[in-house]
Amino acid sequence: MSQDPYPGRIVAISPHLDDAVLSFGAGLARATRDGAKVTVHTVFAGTAVAPFSPAADRLHSIWGFAPEQDASLHRRNEDIAALGHLGAEYRHGRFLDAIYRKLPDGRWLADHVPGRQKLAIGELSPQSDPELFSAVKDDIEAVVEECEPTLILTCGAISGHIDNKIARDATLLVAREKDIPVRLWEDLPHALFAPADAELPEGFRLGAPGFTAVEAAERTRKFEALRLYPSQMLMLHGPEKDFFAQLDAHAVKKSPSGGYGETSWPVLNA
Repeated sequence: MSQDPYPGRIVAISPHLDDAVLSFGAGLARATRDGAKVTVHTVFAGTAVAPFSPAADRLHSIWGFAPEQDASLHRRNEDIAALGHLGAEYRHGRFLDAIYRKLPDGRWLADHVPGRQKLAIGELSPQSDPELFSAVKDDIEAVVEECEPTLILTCGAISGHIDNKIARDATLLVAREKDIPVRLWEDLPHALFAPADAELPEGFRLGAPGFTAVEAAERTRKFEALRLYPSQMLMLHGPEKDFFAQLDAHAVKKSPSGGYGETSWPVLNA
């Protein structure tokens, strides 16, 4: 994939606001540079209203939002700016991020880990909420029918996050029904700290990984776009942790030539 021209229309299905840019932003920048029409649809971008879970309240504080601010709106605006910088169009889904959802018994789906920025989310199957999964699949299908992509990109869901697994599995089903090639990106920043293989649902398997090399200008555009997510950069980057250096070091490990790039896998029928 690293040397092949991009197809004319790409739809990237991003679970959250920033996932696509974090994981494959340089590839998207290269695609738009080469004339492809790129649309990023973020599935879990709906507007949440108080009361929030303790995990959400804590993350809002870490992200720099005051209690009275609309965190969902601010994050969507960040996403619009970042994708615009890459030359990509955006679509924002109506579903709530896991930090705002509840389990059937009324407990919050996500809990915070005291003293840390991490969340605790139970191991759930995408089919644990069949109504949500079906609705997500319908929305992805609508975006695909609107944009008519020649390639679909989405996450590998190596973190095991339920939102990522729902977005990935629903995308795989839509892509197979529409007979559209699909590739999974390597989830960043998760792969920096806990490398893992994607475990696909029955009927699918991964092809050989491909490293998408980009020129320095596309790497720069990705890093500039990431800075347009200031709420997320407060978690990822700072005086004591150079996130961009971490991205560079990770890419060098994968790069045949030592330059910047990103990894993705084609998905095949099992």
